[in-house]
Order: sequence, then C-alpha cells, then structure tokens
Amino acid sequence: MRIGIDLGGSHVGVGLVEEDGKILVKKEYNLLVKEKQRVQEVIIDKIVQFVNEILDENHHILENMKQIGIASPGTVKDGKLYHLVNLNIDEFDITEKLNEYFNIPIKICNDAKCAAIAENLYGSMKSYEDHIFLTIGTGIGGAAFYNHQMLVPKQNPGFEFGHMIIQKDGNVCKCGKQGCFESYCSIKALKKQVTSYLQLEPDISGKELRKLIEENIQDPGLDEILERYVEYLSIGLSNLINIFEPQAIGIGGSFAHYEELLLERLKERLYRKDLLFNKNDVVEIRLATLQNDAGIIGAAML
Repeated sequence: MRIGIDLGGSHVGVGLVEEDGKILVKKEYNLLVKEKQRVQEVIIDKIVQFVNEILDENHHILENMKQIGIASPGTVKDGKLYHLVNLNIDEFDITEKLNEYFNIPIKICNDAKCAAIAENLYGSMKSYEDHIFLTIGTGIGGAAFYNHQMLVPKQNPGFEFGHMIIQKDGNVCKCGKQGCFESYCSIKALKKQVTSYLQLEPDISGKELRKLIEENIQDPGLDEILERYVEYLSIGLSNLINIFEPQAIGIGGSFAHYEELLLERLKERLYRKDLLFNKNDVVEIRLATLQNDAGIIGAAML
C-alpha cells in the first residue's frame, strides 16, 4: 500500500493507492486565494491532516505504507521544490517539513511527470512505446517516453514543455520569460481570455465556464478566441512532434474537460500537415483516461 499526494497550482489531493495503481480512497482541498500568503504552511497542514484521516478511517498504520509519493508543480531537485510559479513559491523544502510527521520514505517528482507515469502504466499511453504526455491546466508540463521509459536528464528534471517559446516578445509568463507555450495555451490563459470577453467574474468555476462557452459557441468573437487558442496549441505540439517523433501524444489536466470544444479543432489543425516535418505519419492525440487521479497514482508509484 502506498500514499500518493497531488499538489497542484490550486489544490491538494491525498490518496491511498494499491500496488496495482487503484485508489482506494482520496481527499482533496482547493486552496483559497487568501491562503496564498501562507501557502507552504497550508499545504503541510492539509497533507498531514489528510494522511492521518485516511489511515485512521481505513484502519491502516503509517509503518505499513511502502512510501509517500508527491506530485508537485515546479522543479524537483534533492528533495526540494523550486520555481512553483503558480503558487508564488521560489523554494520549498517539503521533504524536511513532512519528515517531522512521517518516518517512511518520501519521494517527489514533478506533477506532470507523475501524471505521465500513471498514464504510461495504466492509462491512455500504455499501448505506445514512444509517446509524449502533456498536462494542460493552470500551467503546462509533461514528459517524454521511449520504449515505455521516461527520459530523465542528469542535471535538472527538464522537459519544461510549457516554457518553450512559441511567440517572440510575446506574453509575459510567470517564469519571467516572454512568449512561453503555457502563457498562451494553459487552460488558465484560455479562461482569462473567455471571462474577459464574456465579462464574467474571474473566479467562475470551470463547469460554469464550459456551459457558457457552449451556449455562446456561435458568437464570432468567442469562436475567434477558441481558434486562436488551438492555433497556438498546434504550434507547440508540432514542435514536440518534430523533435521527438512520438507514436502518440496524451493530454491530461483540465484540458480534458473541454474535449467537445477543443479536441476536434486541435486534430483538424494539426493534421493539415503544414506544421509537421514528416507529414505522412499520423500521431495519435489521446486524452488522459485517469483524469484527476493521475497525479496521485503516478506519485504513489515513483
């Protein structure tokens, strides 16, 4: 039995995971805007609370857990987290903090890579030897696999797909650069454009936003926003395809909730052939099947 923790740009999730990757139980908490001022403290408090509650409620003890795995945004190095730009955290020694409460092994990996590991083992990518997996939500992250093995650089975790530049002198990204992929193609970026155009409250829920987009889908201005989003997304994906030549690309994160609005548009644009070097080889584009559980499962299996 393992414990998986998914730390996102706006939430904390903790799950109890079996050896076959199935989640027995999980608890989640959405971070409040007012909590961002003491976000590290809130994250630790919620993790400790949820781990203890899950163990108590399911009659398990910590010592019987194989490990605690953590999926987190940002860069992971030597057990510490760096550059969590969507949480405004520069450095976070989460391992040291959690070691004050838990005396079992703690492993950490980037959240997008954890989701990719889960989809590679149990989800949409398990049938492909060479593939790329992207999580598109608050930001954009991912991983690349060859022969079912995730590529892992020696110096830094790497594969920061969201921070490749797709527009010279473009939008300022939270990382400090201009024109980053995620500053154009994260769901957060799309939400910002749509809420501004439809004059909605910025904290509208994703479900409500999707409903309003569907109701206003004939609006030429809104259609232009979606088309422009897909255009930038296809540029980013074509760069990855031309470099890695994967058999498939998996997409997870909150993008999956916009399947009916975005996926066919994306495929149509990408398959026009003018963006790809090897034009005759069709790259499968598939949505994640594990959805929001991927981070917890991948973290538990580190």
